[in-house]
Amino acid sequence: MFSLNRKGASAAKRSAVSARLWSVQSDPETRPSALAARPASTLAESPVPLTGGAGLYDQSARDAFSPSTVRMAGVGALILTIGVAAWLVSANPAFENGKAGGTPNQLGAVAQGAVLEPGSPAAEGAQIIATKPCVGCHTIPGIPGANGQVGPNLAGVAGRTKIAAGAVPNTSPDDLKKWILNPPAVKPGTAMPNVGLTDDEATKIVAFLETLK
Repeated sequence: MFSLNRKGASAAKRSAVSARLWSVQSDPETRPSALAARPASTLAESPVPLTGGAGLYDQSARDAFSPSTVRMAGVGALILTIGVAAWLVSANPAFENGKAGGTPNQLGAVAQGAVLEPGSPAAEGAQIIATKPCVGCHTIPGIPGANGQVGPNLAGVAGRTKIAAGAVPNTSPDDLKKWILNPPAVKPGTAMPNVGLTDDEATKIVAFLETLK
């Protein structure tokens, strides 16, 4: 009899537990989870304006200046900048006389090569130097395509008493010839290479360079 009562009590207990579990499982979720979609009605009824997504409040009402005031200030600053720039241009006389880009004295007049007599050593030297690597490193007046910027401009080289950054004397054509024949031998460490000129080529090139005064 006692055994039957225990079995009955156990069965009743299991039945009650099952009923509670069923009740928990079947109860509708009244509160949305963190990932649950928010009801549209809740957002629509919210008195706080939202911008950029739920939870981001519009703080423009608390700004010191309204958006329209800021826009007007920006437009005013732009107009003021344009006006000042126009006044500066009009007040500069260089724009009126065409010297705003610099005067020839400031820019440096483009040196022209001397007129060479055909068949002369200088004319032959001009033809020779145009075929050498010199044109890639130096600007050489009278030589088409010789507009290199690595080495010094050779305009007026014959009138300089010093060459190679002042390290080599240039008091005669022989000094210049010695230099172009073998620059590293005259000034160790120089960036100017020995281009393998023959004595005759060097003589004629110097004859041409002597016209650049």
